[in-house]
Amino acid sequence: MEDSTISNRPELSELFPLPYAHWYAASLFADVGRPAREILSRLGIDAARWQNCNNRYGQLHFANTGWVAGAYAREGLPEPEQDRALFDHLTEHDGIDLPVPEPFSMRRELGTLRRAVEANPRIGPFADVDWVAHYICERRFPVIRYVHDGSHVCVDGAPIADRKGVPLAGLDPLTFRQLGDRWFCDAKRVYGQGETPTKIFWFVARGADPESFTVLNERYGADKAAGFYITNLRLPMAEPGTFEIVSYYYGRGQKPGIHVDESHYAKDSRKVYAYGVEIKGADAPSFHAIGDEGRYFADRNRIYWENRPIPEADRQSFTCASEAGQYCAYDKDRPFSRGEPKSVSAEFEHWSPYFESHPELTGTWWHREKARRERGAADAAEPVPMGGPYFSDGSRVLVRPARPRDGAWVSLDHFDHDSLRHIVDVFAEDRHGLRYFEPGMERYGCSPVKGADAASFERVSGPWFRDRRQAYYFDSTAPMPALVIVKADLKSFEVLGGAYARDAKGLIVEGVRKRGIDDPDAVEALGCTFARMGETLLYRGKPVTRPGKVDPATARGVHEQLLIDAEGHMLFGGSYRKPLPGIDPATLTFLNRIFAADARHVYALTDSGLVACPEVDRTRVHMLGHYAVHVGDVKFQVVSGRVQQFPLEEQV
Repeated sequence: MEDSTISNRPELSELFPLPYAHWYAASLFADVGRPAREILSRLGIDAARWQNCNNRYGQLHFANTGWVAGAYAREGLPEPEQDRALFDHLTEHDGIDLPVPEPFSMRRELGTLRRAVEANPRIGPFADVDWVAHYICERRFPVIRYVHDGSHVCVDGAPIADRKGVPLAGLDPLTFRQLGDRWFCDAKRVYGQGETPTKIFWFVARGADPESFTVLNERYGADKAAGFYITNLRLPMAEPGTFEIVSYYYGRGQKPGIHVDESHYAKDSRKVYAYGVEIKGADAPSFHAIGDEGRYFADRNRIYWENRPIPEADRQSFTCASEAGQYCAYDKDRPFSRGEPKSVSAEFEHWSPYFESHPELTGTWWHREKARRERGAADAAEPVPMGGPYFSDGSRVLVRPARPRDGAWVSLDHFDHDSLRHIVDVFAEDRHGLRYFEPGMERYGCSPVKGADAASFERVSGPWFRDRRQAYYFDSTAPMPALVIVKADLKSFEVLGGAYARDAKGLIVEGVRKRGIDDPDAVEALGCTFARMGETLLYRGKPVTRPGKVDPATARGVHEQLLIDAEGHMLFGGSYRKPLPGIDPATLTFLNRIFAADARHVYALTDSGLVACPEVDRTRVHMLGHYAVHVGDVKFQVVSGRVQQFPLEEQV
């Protein structure tokens, strides 16, 4: 096969109109803030053409990677790493003429070419300029290039700046250098490069000594007196010289092996840190990673999921088992996923292949559950009520699952059976603290509620609860209930109704404090997620800007998504809906999460709002779970935005 040549690759001149060296020199001058019009006029191309090709040139920084090969393939180009014709085109007439060793590598050769340009970017069309662009260093990925103009260290055309966009004062560009991927120093100070999902910024590492500062990885560094985290946290050491990274083994993905550079964990002789914050109570000398996924850790006393202790985990028998599934683990009493305990009864089948393939394992929760099932229902006594939704089979706490497909009972094996005491709703107390479960998600365990005082825990009204320390919002009837802890002023805390409460600090909706409410004292709950503030209607605490003809004085929330007034005008979420013919607002009530009825008709809530269901006989309709109804042997359910009929036994 003949090699590709420039002559039979005419598309190269259009896609790559500049020698690579000239493109890179232009990029360096752009990095220090030279006006684009000056740079482009010397290159002889306009802004649109530069924009079109700039990313394509930049991708060659990683020419040997699959993602770049894929990007080039989408433009009909061969993989660039071995494309010698492309390299010849990129280096033709660049005036540098570096030797090209074999075997050829685009990434290696362009890296060598960049070093030459960095040493002197005044080449080609820039040969006679007096512009200054001294290359300093770069972050590997994503590429963040540092260049100075004699006065400022710049990135992407502007001096490096703090989180507020203010350029760092007092930085010496002549002594500025890179210590590690995101750590830098000049003659007097140490600097770090922070980032959020939307911006990058820089900071002066507080109190860091540039002479003794050592980079430990891209997130942590240390000097003779303290450790430092990349969010500009200073972590003083009790014993100098003991600060180190907690590495972990990762056995999957593109980078299996011991991970140090990416680790968010560090420790000194007395404290352990995760994401720069101390893990209270962790034993530093014995703290280490376990498993092969970098999420579970252990010390001599406890097991941790990332930075959180797992109170239910048995330290001696805890075993990571990624073979059973991502982030799976178990101890002698129960399985875990992502650090949360899970139901033995619900997880038995999922874990069976794992334990069946490890006959050397004995005496675990799985083996006990297997024996219990083999004994059969004849030996099983009817569960005994323990209060509220909780039942006992003599040794385990059981609840009835909200979803029939989860079986008749789900065991809550992370609850302590002998000390369990029901309090209210789905809340209970055991020796670990305040407990609860999420209806519909019973098989997934929840850790004890942090900071709760179970002895004083009580319901205030509806989904609102409190103890002597804090308030809580938990709607156990919601499709996806979630507990929200509210740091409320308990002396002034009051529930308005539905999802609304307030204290001296303002309005609280579904457990979240709402800012920007003009007059929180004027808010009146209308039911569910709706309220009014004078003549202004609120949906989930947000003013409704286009309420249509809804009358706030007669409106009431009948569903978390629906409000209706005395004339039948409605809000579906925050959007107005006209009255349905024949609807009786006074008697409209929801039968379940989807279907509603008034005195004469049945309705369904679809993606677009409330619709009438004339095919459903109001006098014979019965609720069928949370999402369907039936009339005789016909089931009605909303599918793809429409009410559809099915035989009663048919699954949708």
